Amino acid sequence: MKYVDYIIVGGGISGSVLSYTLMKYGASVHVFDQPNANKSSVVASGLWNPVVLKRMKKVWRADEMMETLQSVYPAMENWTQETFYEPLPIRRVFHNAGEQNQWTAHSDHPSFSPYLNERICDVPKHILADHGSGLMKQTGRVQVTAMLKAVRAKLEAEDCYTEGIFDWDVVASHGDGIQYGSLGAHAIISCEGAQSALCESKLEVSGFAPVKGEVITVKLEEDLGKECIHQGHFMIGNGRKEALVGATYAWEGFHEGPTLAKREELEAHVQKVWDGSFETVAHIAGIRPAVKDRKPLVGSHPHLKNVWIFNGMGSRAVLMTPFLAQNLAEHFMYGSPLLTECLPERMVK
Repeated sequence: MKYVDYIIVGGGISGSVLSYTLMKYGASVHVFDQPNANKSSVVASGLWNPVVLKRMKKVWRADEMMETLQSVYPAMENWTQETFYEPLPIRRVFHNAGEQNQWTAHSDHPSFSPYLNERICDVPKHILADHGSGLMKQTGRVQVTAMLKAVRAKLEAEDCYTEGIFDWDVVASHGDGIQYGSLGAHAIISCEGAQSALCESKLEVSGFAPVKGEVITVKLEEDLGKECIHQGHFMIGNGRKEALVGATYAWEGFHEGPTLAKREELEAHVQKVWDGSFETVAHIAGIRPAVKDRKPLVGSHPHLKNVWIFNGMGSRAVLMTPFLAQNLAEHFMYGSPLLTECLPERMVK
């Protein structure tokens, strides 16, 4: 029988970053994944941003998450010898003078000044807006598909990746750990994302409130440049006269795929903010594994021994996952405390 420290189920954003983190701390892992089941990762824009721009509030534990993120993704690039980490400016376009004033006040506050440029600046050419914009600092994007592909290749090269359905029914206790077929481990960690949120996994996990998101890719008559324009929805230019536009939110229709109504919503947004012609060339949908109280699920399964949950990052997976993966790894290796607000047991009545 082959033994590893941890079996990881799911190779999306959470599973990929956690695999790297555990291996960095000296643990051995084996990942089981169905690439076509990564329903949240495939639609993720990959943006990281520590500020909720609509309400001008910082994300929970934003400073710690930013510090971890800025070291982990470049280290993962070195580990995989691939490129997917991309600092990218995010520009918030103001709708009125009040939003300008709010930005200026926040940018002068010590808590926000590391992330907000205090100067009000003009919007780029072809963006329709009358009240200027503000640029964020320390923001960027992870090219999610490239990262997942790179991590998978690295794991395959080290013989610790299996593509296929993980069957929770054949997991058995084995001494102080578990056994899955001919593979033994100290524990199993579920990173099944939307599969768990939609109850498609045989492992029961409580607390999810899944959210469907849709994005379109548009071909532009003029180039937007390489930046993200935030005006309620985002437009991310790639420097090649294309932009990713999104994202929508829906709490139903999880199995419908992309819908005409959401495509029309996103196209109407482009028509409102873009001074020029465009053509929609792609339209995809995905499911975010959000949690009812908007805090991820990180900790031991409430009922099953040697089964752990690392899930529920929602729409901010790129930002949250490195910090939370480090927290879980240090708990395993050093006995460091887990975050009480993320323990899965809180969702069990």
